[in-house]
Amino acid sequence: MSLFPTDRIIVGGLCYVVQDGQALMLRRNRPPHQGRWTAPGGKLEHGESPQQGIVREMVEETGLLIPNPVLRGVVTVVDVAVPVHWLLFIFRAEEFQGNLIQTEEGELRWISVDCLAEYPMPYSDVVYLPRVLPGNGSLFHAKFVYDTPDRCIEEVFY
Repeated sequence: MSLFPTDRIIVGGLCYVVQDGQALMLRRNRPPHQGRWTAPGGKLEHGESPQQGIVREMVEETGLLIPNPVLRGVVTVVDVAVPVHWLLFIFRAEEFQGNLIQTEEGELRWISVDCLAEYPMPYSDVVYLPRVLPGNGSLFHAKFVYDTPDRCIEEVFY
């Protein structure tokens, strides 16, 4: 029997678009992490690769076409209270086409990378952001386990 039982594993992605020292962030209107700032993204649809899914989600949530998202990490997030298990592909992009749109997902805002710490973000995002925002570095894999939406009880980088 698993220590973290779940009836579902959700596969999704987030994409940090970085331009001129700013990152495009989304203040989420819905759970998980409602009211907190994170990168835009969402769930993969049947038959999509992680890259195809993030390109589609970015158009839907931001209006931006991201032609070349770069995979920076793979993050496992387990919420034992719900229970839910996320497998997230974390991308970074500098190139995009189009103009921002507003959607029901939340408020989009360009935020200075130097000021991101001033914005409420999920704990896991705060921890892995230094591995994502620089334009170089190796691919990382991490796991975060939460017992409440605001309390991480396990954090591992591989």
